[in-house]
Amino acid sequence: MYFEIGKFKDEPSAKGTTTKLTQLGFPTAVTQKGRLWMNFYYALVGPYNNDREAKGAHKSLVSHGFKPRPFERGSRYFTLSSGLAINGKHMPVGECTIRWESYSSDVIVQFVQDNAVIATVDGKWVKREERYNRGAIAYTRNRDGSRNLREIRFVGMNRALVF
Repeated sequence: MYFEIGKFKDEPSAKGTTTKLTQLGFPTAVTQKGRLWMNFYYALVGPYNNDREAKGAHKSLVSHGFKPRPFERGSRYFTLSSGLAINGKHMPVGECTIRWESYSSDVIVQFVQDNAVIATVDGKWVKREERYNRGAIAYTRNRDGSRNLREIRFVGMNRALVF
């Protein structure tokens, strides 16, 4: 788990930020990512191997005036079947994008369809022994026939989003 502290257009700016963080006792790194014709440099804090360490570091970074963001962000296209609900909200039917931002194992998940956020929910990453060879959902069926979404499994991952 890493925290993004800043995104910079030049490496010296990113290194200046990580130098300040190192002086405060945080493990730091600078990573470069290119997009089309632009390069960006990210000032990172970490790695943290467990939730307790990550939450402590997050709290300390905030107390020092930083705005740490989870560095792990992702998205996947997924097709949801009809009749699913999560936290009382009916989910979109058909193809949608599921986006997430992780803070340790805690996850903020957005369901997006036609560039509009349909729902935002909290979840957790739960590790599994094997990678999934196909995507799937798990749900509970209520007495009235409605179904509550409980879990999403993505192709190629060895963890599931659990709600």
